[in-house]
Amino acid sequence: MELAATVAWFGALGLVLAGLNVIALKVVRPDDVPGHVRVRIRWWTAHNPAFLAGSAVLGAAGLAWLVIV
Repeated sequence: MELAATVAWFGALGLVLAGLNVIALKVVRPDDVPGHVRVRIRWWTAHNPAFLAGSAVLGAAGLAWLVIV
């Protein structure tokens, strides 16, 4: 039961992080940051949808596990 709650929390935290990344990626202009930060911006732009989907699945699995068990 405790593991299911932890899984659900990690899913929720991932959703919050992905949401904040969406906001940050819209606010920051890549031309205004150093080169090493541009690499991270490109990486998050490419991988944020998968991270968001994975977090949603993880959170839903944790909540389902809590309900079932």
